[in-house]
Amino acid sequence: MRIVAGLGRLVPRRRCAAAVGNGQAPQGADPTPDQVKAVYQEICLSYRAIDDFRAKLLSLLPAVSGVGVGVLLGKDPGEPEPLWLPIGLFGTVVTLGLFAYELYGVQKCGGLIAAGRRIEQNWNCVGQFDGRPHALAGLVNEPFAAALVYPAVLAGWMYLVLADWSERGAAIIVVGLFGGLFVSGSSLCVRMHLRDTREREAEAARRHVARPEPGTAP
Repeated sequence: MRIVAGLGRLVPRRRCAAAVGNGQAPQGADPTPDQVKAVYQEICLSYRAIDDFRAKLLSLLPAVSGVGVGVLLGKDPGEPEPLWLPIGLFGTVVTLGLFAYELYGVQKCGGLIAAGRRIEQNWNCVGQFDGRPHALAGLVNEPFAAALVYPAVLAGWMYLVLADWSERGAAIIVVGLFGGLFVSGSSLCVRMHLRDTREREAEAARRHVARPEPGTAP
């Protein structure tokens, strides 16, 4: 069974052989079951590590940002202070950097899920990747949570940047910023869900075609 062909570029032959650590398979040869198992375990570990880090970041970032913005606004809510601008710029830049890392994490997790799913399909079993649940109501999943949290945090820091110009204008701008980013992120989540659904349906159709009919010789 050619598992390497199913893994594609994500798990090349040389990496499959090197993952075991007790010898190299000849170049061009298929990996052994132990080698594929080792690769699958590494995929699971990497996915869990990234998923755990993203979950902690999503919980800590709004808490820390909310406390920081709240303390600054609570000192003198009627008059913006000179420190609001540099602190707001710093918070905005940091949030954008973490958001960029989150986008990369989403892409990397997608690659790990695809690789793990191919192995599970070749094993003809339903694991954490092939049996991964769809987004709730076709929308709510991990990227949706990020699309909600990051725009909210970014809007809070942007308010500090713009408040010295006009507090009312700053409020209008940050509400529009949050709404635009949230709608864009939500639409991306919907597209990801539809793509995942199509891929699963296509794979189910391929399995149905490959499965021999009852009473026929394999």
